[in-house]
Order: sequence, then structure tokens, then C-alpha cells
Amino acid sequence: MSFLGLCLTLAMVLIAGAILAVAWRLLAGPSSADRVIATDMLGLLAIALAALVAGLTGQQAFLDVALGIAVFGFLAAIAFACLLERTSATQEGPR
Repeated sequence: MSFLGLCLTLAMVLIAGAILAVAWRLLAGPSSADRVIATDMLGLLAIALAALVAGLTGQQAFLDVALGIAVFGFLAAIAFACLLERTSATQEGPR
């Protein structure tokens, strides 16, 4: 195994540990915002994992997968921001 392969494998192990930590925050988060942030972080870790797999296997298709995950993660973040805006507006009452 080359040095690059060893580094990519080590990075995958570190990302797997980060996924476990974020999954714990997703399940045990005290508020909904914590859970949404954990979901966004899982998306970011999935992007990193797909990019590492692309580097390890040499398959460029995994970079397309990473791009797709990034687009859907961005849209989900915007949807959550709109939901928070709407929720805060209804809690404050009509203006």
C-alpha cells in the first residue's frame, strides 16, 4: 500500500469516528436545532467520505456523488432556515 493509500485509509477511520460522534449528537441532542446541525454535519462528513473513496479507488463518479450530497445539504439548510423564520414569526404574533 502506498503512502497516499495509507493516509486516505487513516482519514476514513477518523471520519468514521466523527460520524459516530455526530450520530450520538443527532440522537441525544437537547433541541431540534442541535439535531438539524448534526444532520448537516453528517452531510458534510458524507461529502468528505465520498471524496476520500474517490481518491482511494480512482473512480471519479464518487465526486459526482459528493456534489449531489452537497447540493441536497444546501437545500436542506435553506429549508430549515425558512422553517425557523416561519416558526419565530408565529411565536412573536402578528405585526
